[in-house]
Amino acid sequence: MPGSSGTFFSYPLAPIVQSRFVPPVAKYTLPPDLLVKAIHFAQARHALYFAGFAFSLLVLWAMLRLRLGARLDRLRAPVYFAAVLAIFGLAGIPIDIAHHAVSLYFDISIQPWLPWLWDWTKEQVVFAAIGAALLWPFYGLMRRSPRRWWLWAWLASLPLLVAGVFAGPLVFEPLFNKFTPLSQTRPELVGKIEALLHRAGVTIPPDRLFEMSASEKTNSLNAYVSGFGSSRRMVLYDTIIRKEDGGPLMTTIGHELGHYVLNHIPQGLAFTAVLLFFGYFLAYKAATSVVSKWGAVLGMSSVADRASLPLLLFVALLLSFFSDPIANAFSRRVEHQADIYSLEVCQGVVPNASQEAGRAFQIEGETDLDEPDPNPFIVWWLYSHPPTPDRLRFALTYSPRNSAGPPRPVP
Repeated sequence: MPGSSGTFFSYPLAPIVQSRFVPPVAKYTLPPDLLVKAIHFAQARHALYFAGFAFSLLVLWAMLRLRLGARLDRLRAPVYFAAVLAIFGLAGIPIDIAHHAVSLYFDISIQPWLPWLWDWTKEQVVFAAIGAALLWPFYGLMRRSPRRWWLWAWLASLPLLVAGVFAGPLVFEPLFNKFTPLSQTRPELVGKIEALLHRAGVTIPPDRLFEMSASEKTNSLNAYVSGFGSSRRMVLYDTIIRKEDGGPLMTTIGHELGHYVLNHIPQGLAFTAVLLFFGYFLAYKAATSVVSKWGAVLGMSSVADRASLPLLLFVALLLSFFSDPIANAFSRRVEHQADIYSLEVCQGVVPNASQEAGRAFQIEGETDLDEPDPNPFIVWWLYSHPPTPDRLRFALTYSPRNSAGPPRPVP
């Protein structure tokens, strides 16, 4: 890669962005019309999150009370599992429709209903197919080891977790979006990214840098790192490339480079593995207790009975809901680390990197309708990133290491 060897640039820390004059950013603000819109959008999203959880619980409770698992038990194993999962998915379509309607109303999504429905259908088919393929041996494991199945299932889930992350960008993401190598769509941007790579002292092959055609579906701005091992890649929405062109975009790329360099995906896998350990154990305890008390009423003789699937989904939904604050706290931590890394790695490469990062947060907040003053409880429970006002404030007040040295280690 030319930038990493120093042959492409005469001086690896030479500024790569000469920003035109724009008014400096002092804090995150929204004009009155956007402020009202952002508040209403946040209220709608948060209400739908909690309503969706309650609705899904109600659907699973109804499936239990109607003894749906027992009624479908005559079906062959893979068909039975796929059928239960498909019924659960279909029952949840009112909430999914509401989410898309809200996103359309507030001009975040621009995807028409028919393409949205096609994406939704593909998602349900993938969910039911993979779920059925995994549940079949899972129930066999429960029958073989009634008291230790949760432990064996957890151990078996670890390689599956890694395989899922590895397959994500190669198999699943292309089902829903179009990805093109940046070297084909934005070759000049690849050169600028290589300057950051040189500053960081790392190498990312150009064939792992992608542009996603997000503008076909959304106005939202985003960039992310996905995959594991040889499938790991950095992806930029075409929307963010167009709207943050210049210094702000480079600080956003620096943030994603932070995820890449700091190995946040392996850390996330390890964190998820710990959560799953406790999740499987608590699911075993809860499901065993329910079956021992109300198994006859619900039409199941044991947890290993296939009719228990709605019960296990019910327990899994509860555990997932109440673990959201824990998972989001971890996510906010690594996102803050990536923000720090961006400010460090852009020092000396992007002129006035702190101000450019602040501009990036301002642009993203205005486009994605981020609230300037979010409710602390909502932040604690739902936010996967630090609030935009906090990120912007931190960017403007952080003091990176002198640009002559390597990026400061991130805590």
